[in-house]
Amino acid sequence: MIKTTKISGKIYILEDRFESGTSLIIGSEKALLFDTGCGVDDIHAEVRKITDLPLLVICSHGHFDHIGGSRFFPKVYLSQKDRNILDTYNEELLNKWVSEMEDNIQDDTQGIVFGCGDWKQIAELDFDRIDLGDIHGEIIDLPGHSHGSIGILLPELKLLLSGDALSPIISLIFKNHGTVEEELQTVKKALELDFDYYISSHNGNLLTKDVLKRMAECLEDTENKKFYKYSYPKPPYGEGYFHVHSLGDEPVGLIVEKHM
Repeated sequence: MIKTTKISGKIYILEDRFESGTSLIIGSEKALLFDTGCGVDDIHAEVRKITDLPLLVICSHGHFDHIGGSRFFPKVYLSQKDRNILDTYNEELLNKWVSEMEDNIQDDTQGIVFGCGDWKQIAELDFDRIDLGDIHGEIIDLPGHSHGSIGILLPELKLLLSGDALSPIISLIFKNHGTVEEELQTVKKALELDFDYYISSHNGNLLTKDVLKRMAECLEDTENKKFYKYSYPKPPYGEGYFHVHSLGDEPVGLIVEKHM
């Protein structure tokens, strides 16, 4: 049930049945899994089809479609700034959300144990660099989508892993979200970093800085832009206002909780 896209011998994008994307980076000594999906499909088993290297697992932020699959791993790292999101989850709620993600509920999506409560598999992200052997990474704070959102800059690959922090459809309506100004500063910060492409969790392909430039334009002068009432139709649900900035291969827009 997991769709695997091989970008190169060192870069894979894995998407679960609900289109929650994770990134797998293969180094010479270790592999990195960035995000774990909703937790319905066995992301660990899929990773092991690709590599048997020691695995470092880091989540971009604390929303359930990124930390749900942490149940398949003994240790997953998450920014302490998003730990409070975990406190709002319980097994009943997450199982309800999973059941509402698809029209025809499958047997394997019922009665999942995510580890809510103590979340013992989730550890504090207390380091700012990673070493996979021939590939190195720097943890980059990317607040906005959530206060604890992070990315990983991989200089040898000229690649930035960004989770939802740099999604072209900028969503500032979910738990622990920041402000428009905070998101704008994050986008500007990303534009200054040295990379050719970046991966956003719900896009499934490589994005360029041209998308970031349009995002920056979208986030500027928002008080003079037109917004439409909007409801996010799937878990974790959300209400807000949607501004459509530009269309094209990658549409860019902004969803905020309160009318600008």
